[in-house]
Amino acid sequence: MGTEKSTSIQGFRCIETRFSDKCTAGHTLFYKEHAVRNSHPSKPVGKTLFVLNVPPYYTEESIKELFKAAGSVESVCFEEKPSATKEISNMNSFFFQNHIKGFKVAYVVYKNVVSLKAAMKLEWKTSIMSTEEKPIKTGLEKWISQYESSFIDPKALQTEIDTFMSEFDTRKEREEEEAKLTEGQPDDEGWITVTKHSKHAARTETMEKKVMDKEKQKQKDKKLINFYSFQMRETKMEHLTQLRRKFEDDKKRIATMRAARKFKPY
Repeated sequence: MGTEKSTSIQGFRCIETRFSDKCTAGHTLFYKEHAVRNSHPSKPVGKTLFVLNVPPYYTEESIKELFKAAGSVESVCFEEKPSATKEISNMNSFFFQNHIKGFKVAYVVYKNVVSLKAAMKLEWKTSIMSTEEKPIKTGLEKWISQYESSFIDPKALQTEIDTFMSEFDTRKEREEEEAKLTEGQPDDEGWITVTKHSKHAARTETMEKKVMDKEKQKQKDKKLINFYSFQMRETKMEHLTQLRRKFEDDKKRIATMRAARKFKPY
C-alpha cells in the first residue's frame, strides 16, 4: 500500500493498482454502482459494482480480495463487454468456461447493501494485486497450470453433469407450474397469453369467424356438387330456366318503359 489514489471521473470512482511490489507502473480500475433497468437477478441492484478496465492478468480471486476491503463479497464475474441481463455463472464448469482474451469488465456482488455503500465511500490506497501469500500466476507458470487443469477428472465431470441436469429438471418443473398458474388469466391490459399447454384458450371474434368459415367449407366439400351426370343435367336445366325468366322480366320492363314515354312527335 502507498499513498491514497482515489478520484472520480464521469461518475466512476478510481482505484490505483500495481501488479506487484517490484512494478513501478500502475494500472487504474474504474468502478461505479450497477444500477440499470431489467438487471438480471444474479446482478442485484443495490449490491453490485460495475468495474471497467480490468487487465487480462487480474483474476476473479484478486478482484474479490481487492473489493472485500468494503465488506463480504458474494461473487465476482468477468465479461467481455457490459451485459446487465446476462446471468452470472458460478459453476466450476467443463462446459461454460469463461476465457476472455484482453481487457474485460467485472461485476462484483456484495452480500449486503451496506458493503456496497461502504465501497462507494472508501478512500482507496494503491493496491498490490499479486502478493507472496496470494500470487497471480503469469507467463510459463500460468500456461503450465492451464495445461494441467485441461485434463478432465471423469468423476468430477459426472458430478457436474448430474448437478446440471438436476437443476435443469427443477427449473423446468418450476416454469411449467408457473405457466399452469397463469394459463387463461388475463394480464393488466386484458390479454390472455396462449401457450402450448393451453387446452381451452378463449376465442376472439376473428378466430370464431375463421373456424365457422372453415367448417362451412368442409360441409360444402362433402356435398359432391356436379359429381354425377344427372346433377350436371339438372344444373344446366336450372341455369336455362333462370335465363328464360330473366329474358321475360327484361321484356316486360322494356314494354313498361315504352308505355310510360310522354313525348309523341306525331
